[in-house]
Amino acid sequence: MDDREVEGTTRSLSAEELRELVVEAASFHPWDAMAPAALEAIASRGPFQASAETGCGGSTILLSRISESHTAFAIEGESRTITALRARPDLRVTSVNFVEGETKTTLPVHSFSQPLQLILLDGPHAYPQPQMEFVYLFEHLSPGGWLVLDDLQIRSVHDLYRFLLQEEFVELEDVVVRTAFLRKVAHPPGGPDGWHLQRWNRWPVLRYCWRDVLRNFLRGSH
Repeated sequence: MDDREVEGTTRSLSAEELRELVVEAASFHPWDAMAPAALEAIASRGPFQASAETGCGGSTILLSRISESHTAFAIEGESRTITALRARPDLRVTSVNFVEGETKTTLPVHSFSQPLQLILLDGPHAYPQPQMEFVYLFEHLSPGGWLVLDDLQIRSVHDLYRFLLQEEFVELEDVVVRTAFLRKVAHPPGGPDGWHLQRWNRWPVLRYCWRDVLRNFLRGSH
């Protein structure tokens, strides 16, 4: 049996094990890897029963070792990333399920067998892909679990981050380099069209409705 399949039960890592694992994970596609400090921040919140990410890379190596069941929604691409990951000796292959294909196609039809304790959004960054991934994955995150957003420097990701900062169903725990860690405290309110219950939508864009606002103000002042 492959030694990668029998590393024992997922558990918390010692400081030395964590350092070694982060170095290994960061060495995979280092030009496009999460910051080592962000990988350490993920590991410090584990171990997990179940986790998921969009995209794959060094984070997949890490999560294969600290999650009993990890799902990576990813594409093979010209660099054959999934194949390269599967060949890594530091990937615990039995912990990872690769769902190949574009997330706009795979996420809407995927079924999870159990709630997730961590979600990492690090897939396609073109707007509105991060927002779409959030919609389909967040409902599977257990209250108390973590939503992790990587690449805050990209505007499409940062717009999602700004929205979440306004809402009461998540709490910001930390930003590590360019990666945000948010804790889910409740399910979003309002169902499929609860826009009016979102704090992000509390104030209208006045350039399009200032006449209505002024009219209502004058009517109420009489």
